[in-house]
Amino acid sequence: MFMEKYIVEKEVIRTKYGSICIENVEFTPDELQKMLPQIILDEENLKYMFSENELNKFSKFKIFRRFIPKDVPYELTLDYVTRSISENKNFYSFLAEGILGLVYRDLYSYQLSKGLIDMLHTVNDTHTGVDACMYDKQNSVVILGEAKFYEDLNQGINQIIADFTEKNIKNKIESLETAVENDMSSYEIAIKNIDKQIYEEYSLCEFLNQKIIFAGFVLHSEKSTLGYDAIDFYDRYNVTSEMLKENIKKSLNIDEIKADYNIVILHIPIKNKKDLIMKIIEMANEKLEELRGDICE
Repeated sequence: MFMEKYIVEKEVIRTKYGSICIENVEFTPDELQKMLPQIILDEENLKYMFSENELNKFSKFKIFRRFIPKDVPYELTLDYVTRSISENKNFYSFLAEGILGLVYRDLYSYQLSKGLIDMLHTVNDTHTGVDACMYDKQNSVVILGEAKFYEDLNQGINQIIADFTEKNIKNKIESLETAVENDMSSYEIAIKNIDKQIYEEYSLCEFLNQKIIFAGFVLHSEKSTLGYDAIDFYDRYNVTSEMLKENIKKSLNIDEIKADYNIVILHIPIKNKKDLIMKIIEMANEKLEELRGDICE
């Protein structure tokens, strides 16, 4: 479904950038935006994003409700969305977190190992942990995801870079932490494989010294896609795996990291953030009405 479009690999600094397209859909903000609501609300994709093995009427009802602002009359939804976007650049960011999991699943066959945190809350909730954790068991690679839904691509990518290389990354690592024998200082990382319903445990040192891909994703507004095919388009961004390692060592007060880290930052352009949100809310409401009719029969 999702495919790589224009990809630039910077092997020396272990970073990769690229724009994403949708199979059999013209690579324009207009056409991508038209297709995304159908992809997001597809039942198989909802099961993946919300970590559900099966969807019955009641579980679908709960999921569709998550796409709709609470305590906002439908006739006031447009005003609410418009105001929220202007006041909070992270508004509805859980949508990008959901798409992040789908993109990396389709491109690299990575499987979610931890449910998307904000996908299980509301349209306004934010958190400081990882937005997604994926696992490639065959190659023993952990993928930690960071997603943004911004109107501006540059702001989105730069914020992801800042999150990886400047901000205290301790909270992101701790969001994978679980108490071991009631000792929170043990820093045992427990990653749950959703498909098998089992946990794999690592000490903090073991976790940090395996191969980790730090995966960024930006869903953003754009008037056109001109320039994305230029080889030097992503030269404006400054991030390396060494910068990432140094931030982790500083944040967690450790001396050395021996593992290989890679950074992958991908993005999808849409025409307008507000219009996409409104379309998803409209479609979610329609599906809710259909379910109400079925449940009441």
